[in-house]
Amino acid sequence: MVLETAKVLAGFESRRTMVFCLWSGEEGGLRGSDYWTEYYVKEDNPDVTVTNYINLDMGGVNWPGGGGAPHGDPDPQIDEDGYPKDTEVWPMRVYIGPGPNHDQFNQPGMVGLSNWIGSDALGLEEQIGTLIGTNYSADTWKTDVWLDMDRPEVIIYEDTTARSDHASFQNNLGTVTVGFGGLVDGFWCYHQVCDTLEEMEQWMDTTGKDYGEENSGVANLANSLDMFTWWALMTFFHCDEKPVLNALE
Repeated sequence: MVLETAKVLAGFESRRTMVFCLWSGEEGGLRGSDYWTEYYVKEDNPDVTVTNYINLDMGGVNWPGGGGAPHGDPDPQIDEDGYPKDTEVWPMRVYIGPGPNHDQFNQPGMVGLSNWIGSDALGLEEQIGTLIGTNYSADTWKTDVWLDMDRPEVIIYEDTTARSDHASFQNNLGTVTVGFGGLVDGFWCYHQVCDTLEEMEQWMDTTGKDYGEENSGVANLANSLDMFTWWALMTFFHCDEKPVLNALE
């Protein structure tokens, strides 16, 4: 998906350089992205400014899939301090940072852009919910707000705990990032050898379920990845014309 997007964008003239990276060593401590940002950019090319970064991680199982795990959910209870999900809804996540404060928007420019692309350009206004933890506990705010909003299927929020390669860009370069993902906590093949395309297709299948449209896992997975791709493309083009700079600096 990343390579196909790079091939398409190679045919467009851009105002700024676009770099596509496939990182290694993420689980061992963000080794690939940390080295690239800390040494290749910050030390070897100090005149380069990385204005924005788009991250894709754990995007295989999410909306429009849902309605229960294929073999029965081993842990149907909601993890209050994890990412929003329940036995029916597995939200598509659009996460933004750096956002050290859970009770306010630290990067309103990227939050606004992501909302506009999702609700207007992609037509997801009925599915989108924007989470902010004002008057909620710092430990459980994401799940609490999600439930109080009646479990939106696409969620946009600033994540106070960066758990993927976007953390390297935030911490080392102060870059505003936006990422796309799906079900993490609750997907029992997370970090397991069963995390295969066939397994994801089973999870995404909504045929014969009370939840969602009557679609196969292949169709739902293709629709989900297609949505990620268009969202990322539109973000690229907007940030190429007018970068979204860190509002905390």
